[in-house]
Amino acid sequence: MSLLRLPRSAVRSQPSVRKAQSRSVVAATRETLALVLDENAPLLDTDRDIDDVILRLRGHLMELGHAALDRPRPEFDAVLAAARRLADADVPTQYLDVRKHLRTLATAVATVITELAAAGLVCGHPVECPPATAQDCEAAKVRVHRHEIGCSELCNGVLIFEDTGCLLPTGDVVEPRRPLPREAVTA
Repeated sequence: MSLLRLPRSAVRSQPSVRKAQSRSVVAATRETLALVLDENAPLLDTDRDIDDVILRLRGHLMELGHAALDRPRPEFDAVLAAARRLADADVPTQYLDVRKHLRTLATAVATVITELAAAGLVCGHPVECPPATAQDCEAAKVRVHRHEIGCSELCNGVLIFEDTGCLLPTGDVVEPRRPLPREAVTA
C-alpha cells in the first residue's frame, strides 16, 4: 500500500531532525573580535553598528564564562571579571572615546580566550580543532606529548595512544585500528 493512499491521520509526522552544526563560541567570538581588532575590517561608523558589536561581545563573554565553570582558576577569574567590568561600563558618547572603549573591550575578550586556551578549556588555534564528539576528533592538534606513557593529549581533550587507540574525555574508549597482517590481506 502506498503512503499516498493512507489517510492523513494514519501517517505519523516525524519531527524534522536536523543535525546541528557544531560551532564553538570561540569561533563566533573571533569573528566579532576581527570586526574591531583587524586592521582590514570595515570601519564601524554608526552608533547602531557599535552598539551591536558591544552587545555581541557581552554575549560572548557570558558564554565564555560558562566554559570555565567546571575548572575555576584564579587568574582566569580575574581576567574574566576585568572584561565583564568593561562590558558593563557605560559606553562613552564621543566617537573617539567609543572606539577606544570598544577596542579595549575587544582586547579584554581576546585575553579571556587566551586564558581559556591556556587552561585547555577551549581550542586556541586559528583554525579550530574538531571537538571530541566529532567523528574526526583525532584531527585535533597535539597539546602535550607524553613519551613516557606513549600517548598524546589533543587540543580537544582526547588522549590518543601510539597503538592508534583513543580515550575520549567522556571516558569512552576507541579501540586501536591496527592494520591487518599481510597474510590476511592476500587471502
